[in-house]
Amino acid sequence: MFGNVPYLREQRKRRAFGLGPWLLAPAAVLLLVFLYRPLLATVGLSFRGTDLLGNPTAFVGWDNYRELITDPASRRVLVTTLLLTVGSTVLALAGALAAALPLRRRIPGDGVFRTVLSVPFAYSAATAATCFAGLFAPSVGTLNQVLGWFGVSGPGWLQSPALALVCVAVTTAWYEFGFAFLVLLAALKGLPQEVLEAAELDGAGGLRLVRAVIVPLVSPSLFFLAVTQTVSGLQIFTQVQVLTRGGPSGSTTTLVYELYRRAFGAGLPDYGRSSAVAVVLVVLVALVTAVQFASWNRKVTTS
Repeated sequence: MFGNVPYLREQRKRRAFGLGPWLLAPAAVLLLVFLYRPLLATVGLSFRGTDLLGNPTAFVGWDNYRELITDPASRRVLVTTLLLTVGSTVLALAGALAAALPLRRRIPGDGVFRTVLSVPFAYSAATAATCFAGLFAPSVGTLNQVLGWFGVSGPGWLQSPALALVCVAVTTAWYEFGFAFLVLLAALKGLPQEVLEAAELDGAGGLRLVRAVIVPLVSPSLFFLAVTQTVSGLQIFTQVQVLTRGGPSGSTTTLVYELYRRAFGAGLPDYGRSSAVAVVLVVLVALVTAVQFASWNRKVTTS
């Protein structure tokens, strides 16, 4: 009776292996139809021209990509995208960590603080951008009204190229803050208390405890947030559309907004060049993510 047990286990393994591809088939079909097929079509369009009606025309080779590389405005769009991504990610992670640290221990009203600080996670990007548009409005905006109480004439926040870039970065950071706060708070709550108590007994306290003990312990969560929010930052669109529409003078135009402008928002559609922008964006996201994972793996290997 028991002599057939290995045979039965092997039979179950073969049966499970034969069932596996069928279970994966629906997801594979959906990915093929809604992800890889459009991606391949976009790559194909990026090598073609576009007529006045938006229809693809003759094969133009690398001309669309060459235009993106040689055009100073396109290079400026790339720099703007990277600046907004880095700025918003750093602000969101630093703010979330600073807000979550005091709540790793029980304090009076900590439930209220957790609820209030996680509220941004419930907002959509459009809602968050609309709220900040009211905040930054030049005459009736909340920020300039508060400055007026102190006799300070507030600037046109969204009319200055440098200030508009900062405003978009701050809006994006606030929108991403809620998710980062929840992830880091969960990581901090899961830290081994004996390790923290031993560090405090050894004299580590305040910023030293945070820098030398807490940050290394929550570094996997920080890495996860850095990757996800970097990818999200490279795809900034809604905040730009609501706050600045790429202005002033193109100072807040990102890659995704440039893609939209070329395809739908600048009069005659140019699907060839907008497809080239899309392909560049996909490659950029892949490269940045690969660099982040390579840096993380090197850190884990050497530590």
